[in-house]
Amino acid sequence: MGELKNLVEAVIFISVEPVSSKQIAEKLGIELEKVEDVIQKLEHEYKNRGIVLKRVAGGYKFFTSPVLSSKIKPFVEERPVKLSKPLLEVLAIVAYNQPITKKEIWQIRGHNSDGAIKSLLEKGLIKVVGRADAPGRPKLYGTTDAFLQHFGLASLNDLPKVELEELKWEE
Repeated sequence: MGELKNLVEAVIFISVEPVSSKQIAEKLGIELEKVEDVIQKLEHEYKNRGIVLKRVAGGYKFFTSPVLSSKIKPFVEERPVKLSKPLLEVLAIVAYNQPITKKEIWQIRGHNSDGAIKSLLEKGLIKVVGRADAPGRPKLYGTTDAFLQHFGLASLNDLPKVELEELKWEE
């Protein structure tokens, strides 16, 4: 078990993107149940350390502990994805209503969102997920794994629950 644990730990550590237990099991030729058991043990071991193992975007990734973020900030050159208010508005509309067309985004927001959609596509936070069964077959947009990762979400089910009346879109 020690060698397997070290191997799974190393795979998660070197992976740039979150890696799922299924991917690990398939690529290493190990039973999925064993990999999931090892990941559970690793999550427990890293629970109260400077580095934590977290489930995000359908996989696992190591992060620095949020408790230490202010203390280690001088050692990190941050290049966060810049999200203006209009980008955040459109991203929220897509996240909570996906799959959604440009026209539907416009109807909810009350503003043309072409520029925001283009920017979010370039940043990799949304993507085209299909075509609507409507005249002209407009593109349908949805969020990406990069969106989940950026906001530290394991899945869309982790989005905060909001009532539509709470959402006020202002320019």
